[in-house]
Amino acid sequence: MLISKCKPLDPGAGRRQGAAQKIYCAALVLLLILSEVFSSNIQSTLPTFSHLARLALTGGAVVLLGVKIFFLTDYEARWQPILAALVLAYTAFATWYGDDVWFFLAALVGLGAKDIDIKAALRVYLAAAVAGLLAVQLLHFVTPLMPYNFYCRNWDFGYGHYNGFGARLAGVAFAWGWLRHDRMRALDWMGLAALAIFTYKVPGSRGAFGGMAVMLGLFLVQKFFPKLFDNKIWYALVLAVPVGLAVFSLYAGYIYDPVWPYDHMAILLLSIFLSGRFEIWHNVFWGSPLTLLGGLPTDGDEHHAIDNTFLAVPMNKGLLGAALVAVFFLLLLWRLAKKHRSTEMICLLALTLYLFMENKPFLLSANPFLLLAPVVFFGSGEKTQEKK
Repeated sequence: MLISKCKPLDPGAGRRQGAAQKIYCAALVLLLILSEVFSSNIQSTLPTFSHLARLALTGGAVVLLGVKIFFLTDYEARWQPILAALVLAYTAFATWYGDDVWFFLAALVGLGAKDIDIKAALRVYLAAAVAGLLAVQLLHFVTPLMPYNFYCRNWDFGYGHYNGFGARLAGVAFAWGWLRHDRMRALDWMGLAALAIFTYKVPGSRGAFGGMAVMLGLFLVQKFFPKLFDNKIWYALVLAVPVGLAVFSLYAGYIYDPVWPYDHMAILLLSIFLSGRFEIWHNVFWGSPLTLLGGLPTDGDEHHAIDNTFLAVPMNKGLLGAALVAVFFLLLLWRLAKKHRSTEMICLLALTLYLFMENKPFLLSANPFLLLAPVVFFGSGEKTQEKK
């Protein structure tokens, strides 16, 4: 039940679409390599090389995606390229103001996904993501380029943080499950389960494991009870979950008192279960001066990182950015529900629960669902498969 564009009848249009597909997929590969360079310990061992590689990879991806968006994309209405330009202008400003290039890159990936065969792009994504992970592990074990770091009692295997490692494993699991959903075999089930267990037991990234486990568990239930996931009650529930988690995140951080937490014992126990996140939400989020445009850092050491997307976005992108991201995400869920895309709804529910524990929504390596952005921006012009 993936969204993909029908093959054009005009040979010239077919060649143009083929070129657009290749350019877009090449940009995905560059961004996935950039993510490995950005997150791995090679930054400390080869800082000059790492800096130059990041500049080259970022610049190359921006150029490729810019060509795809402005020269190789078919727009059905005059307002669509104007909308694309406005989105890129805003995200470029927010990137500069908040010192976070991933927000702009996420917009480029999403806008560039228009008219792209998502299945083909996901195959490229999966191959590049797995290759990147394996390359980092190989360099970690056989060279001094990716040294071992022992961080917060977890193994990072060549990455600077165990949750950064977990984010890449989650991205592989999401892409794998999404791509293979309609033809899952025993090896797929066993592979996804093994990847989730490894993520939980080795790097200890519980947020990534939770997202994988939810997706896999719901896929399993859907296999036997498909009608549970194609009705208005289910779609309304999925739409309500991100709203509920956002409200709860704000509420829990606000009422939690680190000096005397016993006033709300249930909140205290849940905070302990979630590794003391409510204390961070209280001290960092509610202690920060939120503004319309944001710009506050949302990552750093373990005592200052906001491991919650619902709180990280208003800090880094401001109240305006948070409102725009919320509208985009809810509109995406609503349009997928109208098209009866139950598979994508399951995947996005798993992503939502993962983002409750992490702040990596704009990293392509952790969020292949950025490829669904055309459903929001250009939904009326998308060619979609008929409801199964």
